[in-house]
Amino acid sequence: MRQVRRTGGQVLGNGENRVRIVEVATRTDLKRFVQVPRHLYSGLAGFEPPLDFERMQLLDPRRAPFFGHGEAAFWLALDAAGRPLGRISAQYDRLTPPERAHIGHFGCLEAVDDAAVVAALIATARDWHARRGRRVLQGPYTFSINEEAGLQVEGQEHGAMILMPWHPPYLGAHVEAAGLVPVKDLLAYVIDLDHAAKWRGMTVAKASGQGQMTTRMLDLAALDREAELMTELFNASWNDNWGFVPLAAPELATLLKVSRPILRANHATFIEVDGKVSAFAFGLPNAYELFRGLNGRLLPFNWARAAYRLLTHRFDSYRFTLLGVRSDLRDTTFGARLPMAAIAQLFSQNRNPGSLEMSWILDDNTRMRRIIERIGGTVYKRYRLYGDAGPAGGGTGAAP
Repeated sequence: MRQVRRTGGQVLGNGENRVRIVEVATRTDLKRFVQVPRHLYSGLAGFEPPLDFERMQLLDPRRAPFFGHGEAAFWLALDAAGRPLGRISAQYDRLTPPERAHIGHFGCLEAVDDAAVVAALIATARDWHARRGRRVLQGPYTFSINEEAGLQVEGQEHGAMILMPWHPPYLGAHVEAAGLVPVKDLLAYVIDLDHAAKWRGMTVAKASGQGQMTTRMLDLAALDREAELMTELFNASWNDNWGFVPLAAPELATLLKVSRPILRANHATFIEVDGKVSAFAFGLPNAYELFRGLNGRLLPFNWARAAYRLLTHRFDSYRFTLLGVRSDLRDTTFGARLPMAAIAQLFSQNRNPGSLEMSWILDDNTRMRRIIERIGGTVYKRYRLYGDAGPAGGGTGAAP
C-alpha cells in the first residue's frame, strides 16, 4: 500500500454523533475497507457480500491493473467507537480523454442510512480531486465505467450479480442531498430464455464480397491473446459511447484469470470472417451463487464448502458482459447484424443457463435496447451515475 502520514482524520459532529473520516494507509486498513459492506448491509434483502480476496485483487495498488494507468485514494467513515459508518474512493484514470480531464471520479461508496455520513464522504473525494485541479465530481465508478459503474436504485431484491454493484435503496437520496444530481441511468435486462430460444442458431447473411464466416469459442490456453482481441473489438465498438474510457487489455486478462475456476470455453463466442475475428460476445456465470452464506470469507473453513460447490454446482444465472464488432464493419449493414449473431451463438453454446442478465446498457442507447428487447429482455435493475449540476458535470437535476 501507498503510505501516508496517519492523522486523526476529519472529524464532524460531536459526542456519540461524531464522524471521523480517515484515509486508508496500510493493508490492514484496506482489508477493513473491503469488509465495510458486510458490516453495514448484513441482513438486507438481496445483499450478498463479495469475497474479500476478490475485492483485494480489485483494489490493492500492488495487484490491481487499474493502477498501471490510474491513481486512487480510499477513506473510511468511523463513529466515536471506531466502528465503520461508510467508505469512499476517489480515483483518476489517465486513459480518460482530454476533453473530460476536468472530471474526477468517486467510487466504492457505501454508507449507513445517514445523509451526514454520505455528505462527508463525498466532500472528502471532492477535496482530493480539487487539490489536483479537477473541479467536477462524478460517480460512482469502481474504478471506471468499464468495471462496476453506477449506484443501484432499483431491483435490489433480485440479489447480487457478478461484476455489478449492489446498494441499499436509501443511498441514492443521500447522494442527491449531498449536492450531486442524476447524470445517466444504466440498465440491466433479464432475458426470458423461453422466448430467446428461437434466436439460437440464428445466422447472418454475408454481404457481397465477404468471404467465409466461421465461429469459435474461447481459447482457455491463450487468455492473454483472447483479452487483446476482445479489448480491441470492444474499444472499436464503444468509442463514441457516452463516458467512454478505453478498456485496457491487462484488466480484462486479469478478469479472465481470476474467473478461471468458473470460466469455460463456451462463455465466449468469436465470429471470424476470412479468418479474422470480426465480432465477439462474452458472459460469465454468477459467482455469487457459489459464495452464498460464506459472508465473503473463504478462510479458515469456507474454502472447502466453496470447492465442493465449484465441483457440483449448476449455475442458475449468468451475466452477458461484453460485446464488440470490428471497427471497419461497425457502420455497415452486415456489421450491424453481427452483434445479434454473436448473441445468438452465445445462446446456442449455453443451452441451459437459467436466467441471463444483459448489463449494463445506457438508458438512451435505443439501438442496443431494441436488440435486447427483441430477444425477450426486460429491465429489472437500474443503476444511476451522479455528478455536479450543469453541462461540465453532465448533471440535469432530474432523473433520466
